[in-house]
Amino acid sequence: MIDSLENEKVKLIGKLKQAKYRKEYQIFVVEGRHLVLEAEQMGLLIEGFSTEDSDYTLVSPKVMKKMISSDSNISTIGLCKMIPQQNIEDKILILDAIQDPGNMGTLLRSAVAFGFRTIFLGNGCVDIYNDKVIRASQGAIFKLNYLYGDISSFLESLRGYQIYITDVHGGRPLSEISCKNKVGVILGNEGNGVSLKLLQTDLPKIYIPMQQTESLNVAVAGSIILYHLSRN
Repeated sequence: MIDSLENEKVKLIGKLKQAKYRKEYQIFVVEGRHLVLEAEQMGLLIEGFSTEDSDYTLVSPKVMKKMISSDSNISTIGLCKMIPQQNIEDKILILDAIQDPGNMGTLLRSAVAFGFRTIFLGNGCVDIYNDKVIRASQGAIFKLNYLYGDISSFLESLRGYQIYITDVHGGRPLSEISCKNKVGVILGNEGNGVSLKLLQTDLPKIYIPMQQTESLNVAVAGSIILYHLSRN
């Protein structure tokens, strides 16, 4: 049993609360038995730690409290390898500087639900391995393919895709859009929307007609759009 807060594994997991160390070591932490099991099923679990489950490395309650990021009564966590990149699948969700972990986690859940298996994370997005993103995703994080970088460069590399930009100030109503297979949508930052650079491209713009409000939370709007595009 690990009982010392000075244990090297305990120190490592503490460092992984910071994005720079997750990126450096290419590992991250999940909290809760169901997420540990999902990581194990995906072949990503390096080591599990628990205060009660002898299938994993046992640790004392004080050590577990030091390891976890939340205030919840967590008894099991897992040290995991980052998710490997795969080939792009038909439907793509492109995120432009989405910064709120709750929004990111919700969008990952909706992407899984509606068949958008590839997520492109543009510069300025919150780290998907942030503990709040992982919790909000409810395991969806393990079911997606992630790509990273500059959105403009990524768009130039795509062939045969219809990409839409969300813009509350113009474009076509979502109800008029009908696409199949190779389709993608760009969702913008919570406060500023899609960047001006992208809005100035020739990509078609779409919006959700609304009553008595000008805009929706990006996770809500994104979920509605993903659902609509999945039906066509």
